[in-house]
Amino acid sequence: MNSLRVRLMWHLFAGGVLLLGVAGIALHWQAKSALTAELDASLRVALQSLVTLVELEPDGNITIEGGVENLQEFNKPDAEQMFVLCSADGREIARSRSLGSDPLPVRTGDAGLPEFFDATFHNGTALRCAGIRFLPRLEEENQAVHGPRPEAVLVLGRARGTVDRSLVALRTALALTGAGTIAALAGIVGWGVQRGLLPIKQLGESVANVDATSLSMRFAVEPLPVELRPIAQRLNDLLARLELSFARERRFTATAAHELRTPLAELRTLAEVNLATPSSEGECIESWKDALATTRRMEALALHLLELTRAENTQRIVRKVRVVVADAVVAAWSPHEARARARGVGLSSAITPETAVSSDPVLLGVLLGNLCGNAAEHARAGSLFIVTAGRTNGTVAIRFRNRTDALEEMDVAHLFERFWTKDEARSDARHHGLGLSVAHDFAMVLGGSLVARLHKDRDGGELELVLSLPCVT
Repeated sequence: MNSLRVRLMWHLFAGGVLLLGVAGIALHWQAKSALTAELDASLRVALQSLVTLVELEPDGNITIEGGVENLQEFNKPDAEQMFVLCSADGREIARSRSLGSDPLPVRTGDAGLPEFFDATFHNGTALRCAGIRFLPRLEEENQAVHGPRPEAVLVLGRARGTVDRSLVALRTALALTGAGTIAALAGIVGWGVQRGLLPIKQLGESVANVDATSLSMRFAVEPLPVELRPIAQRLNDLLARLELSFARERRFTATAAHELRTPLAELRTLAEVNLATPSSEGECIESWKDALATTRRMEALALHLLELTRAENTQRIVRKVRVVVADAVVAAWSPHEARARARGVGLSSAITPETAVSSDPVLLGVLLGNLCGNAAEHARAGSLFIVTAGRTNGTVAIRFRNRTDALEEMDVAHLFERFWTKDEARSDARHHGLGLSVAHDFAMVLGGSLVARLHKDRDGGELELVLSLPCVT
């Protein structure tokens, strides 16, 4: 199960068990070291006591003062300690009765320094041993020694049952304590993870309650843990974008329905009149002309809506090629030239042939066509539509200027809004207020921008649209 809660619990539990195991091993090792060191210290004392009893006789023999039989603690068969005394060449000199006939490993360190090691007795008893190599003391104070003074080797062993029993008890206590701690750890980890993930659960429940009617809600960021704040902030940003998008779509749908209602009502009226009233051939022709004009307005509106859909389709592949600006402007002006000529509006293009942009020719053609169509319809009658272009900082700025009498400063902010038109144009059903909106959206799709400026003067004003597009690299 791919669960964040289970993964967190498993990782925390495994980490806790690992730490407990390491702590238990470290405690056991420390206790074993301390008990062994204490046993070695007692062995050292006992070993030094025995060394003081070993003497060198005048005849060169090494003996134990008073004899082995006087060492009561080593004479019992079941004694927990035993020793063996040897010469430097390995010849055994004496042994304790507790050792019996069994051998005892002989290991020594440097002269005068004991070496501690573990060994096992014949009956399986674990021993802790200490071996030392030393020079026996002289039996008589002024005793003469002929030749080199012989060394002796003494190995003392003691059962380490007390130490081992203590370690067994410690391991048992650690195991029981560890088992209880692990059980408690499992409960604490489960409770802690559940409490820690509670904000995520609450945030998820809040997100689940969001629908199209509650896009205005926002998630509280400050009360959340630091790790969840970026997620909540991104969700708030997403809700804000969705709210704007839904509001825009509702306005778009309502406005589109409103714009279509008028031509549909006209077609219905024409059909009802033609069906209810006998008419002459001329009247029928006029009626069909009206129906054709209304249908064309509806067609123009549908085409503009399709163009807006294309502009909003961010997945559309923009195929950029080199486009000569002067040729593109002439081609975009051509469909509107007749309408412009009827209003006395002429094109004045001062663009050099080498001026080119990197753009999608189809989208750029729609963009320029909408700008030219806007000038042909709304420029002051008898004026010029002036188009210039210049290159600055890797972009080509194309400027479209025409005289206007209808616009005010407050209107500039609404020029690129969908379905916006001046009140004076409401009577003209051919205009839907979508041309400049489409041009603005296409400019962004092409990686550029479109801005509008109004220059007021005594003669009215001049509208300037500046289209910036990437130039050819």
